[in-house]
Amino acid sequence: MKQFVSLLLAALLFLSLGACGQKATDDDAVRLVGQYKVVLNDNERKDTYPYVLRTENSAWYLAAADIESMGEEAFYKGLEDILSCAEADMADARMALTGRIWEDVPPVEIRTDFCGKAEISQDAGAYYNGLANMIKLFHSWDTAKFALLHEYVHYLTIHCAEKKTRHYFYIETVAEYVSKFICENRMIRSMDFSHADQPQLKALAEIWSDFDQVKYRNACLSESDAFARGLYDERPYSCVGQYMTVRKADKRLPDHLYELSYAEADSMALYLIGRDGEEKYLDNWDVVDEDKLAGLYGFTVEELLVAWSAWNAEQCEKLGLRMELPQG
Repeated sequence: MKQFVSLLLAALLFLSLGACGQKATDDDAVRLVGQYKVVLNDNERKDTYPYVLRTENSAWYLAAADIESMGEEAFYKGLEDILSCAEADMADARMALTGRIWEDVPPVEIRTDFCGKAEISQDAGAYYNGLANMIKLFHSWDTAKFALLHEYVHYLTIHCAEKKTRHYFYIETVAEYVSKFICENRMIRSMDFSHADQPQLKALAEIWSDFDQVKYRNACLSESDAFARGLYDERPYSCVGQYMTVRKADKRLPDHLYELSYAEADSMALYLIGRDGEEKYLDNWDVVDEDKLAGLYGFTVEELLVAWSAWNAEQCEKLGLRMELPQG
C-alpha cells in the first residue's frame, strides 16, 4: 500500500510540472500579482533572486534587494502594472516578425536589477545580454516600461531567428523600428511622465507623452538635422555601436553607420525603408559588412551617409522641424 501511495504521489508530481519543470499550484504561490503567481525560485542564483513569476512569454526573476529597497507593496504594484501591457506588446513584436523568427518562441528570462548591482545599469534602462540570453531591467519599473519592448525585439532577432541581426546598425534600428513604429507599445503609452521616477524620463515627456509614431519620427528627423548643423558639436553622445563619441565642426557625418546616434540611425532606417521598402530592410538584417549593407542600396558608406543626410534635411525643411542653433 505504501509503495502504491508513493507511486501515486510521484505520478501527480510529474503531471503538475510544466514545460519549465516549475508550474505553480495555489499552494506554491507566495503571492498573486494580477492573474500570475509568484513562487519560490529553486533554480539558479536563488539567493539573489528568491522569487520567480512565469507568464506565457516570460519568466521574471525578482531580486530580493529590489523588493527590500522599493518596499514589497510598491514593488509588486509596479510589476502588476507592467504585466498588464507586456504580454500583448510581446505578442505584437512576434507578429511583426512572423516568418523571420522561430514559430515557437520560448519565454524570455527577465531579471530585475533596480539596485544597480550590474555596472551597465548606470547607462541603460534595460539590457539584453546575448551571451546569457536574458534581459535585465535597471533603475525602476518606469524605465523598464520604457525600454523592455526594444530589448525583447533584441531577444527575438538575436536569439530566436535563423538569420540573426549582427551589425550594430541593424541590431539597434530593427529593435527601434519594430518596438516604436510597428507595435502599439502599450507599455510606453501607459506611462505617466509627469510622475515618472527617473529625471531622464521626465525630460523625454515632450516626445513620449501621448506617444505616437509621427511625433517620434519627427523627433528623430529633428535631432538628426541638429547633429548635421552643429547643435551637438563636441558634446558626447551614445552611438548605436554602444559607446560614447563626439562630432566635430569640421566633420559632422561619421565614418561608419555604427557611429550614428540612435535618432540618426532611426532616421537612416526610415530613409532606407521609404526608398526601397520594408522587406528589403528586414530581409538583409544579417549583413555584417557595412560596405555590403550600403552596396545593397547602390551606395558606398560615405555616399549613403551623404544621401541620407540631405534627405533628412529636406524632410525637416518641409515639416518645419529645425531646431535653433546656439547663439555666438
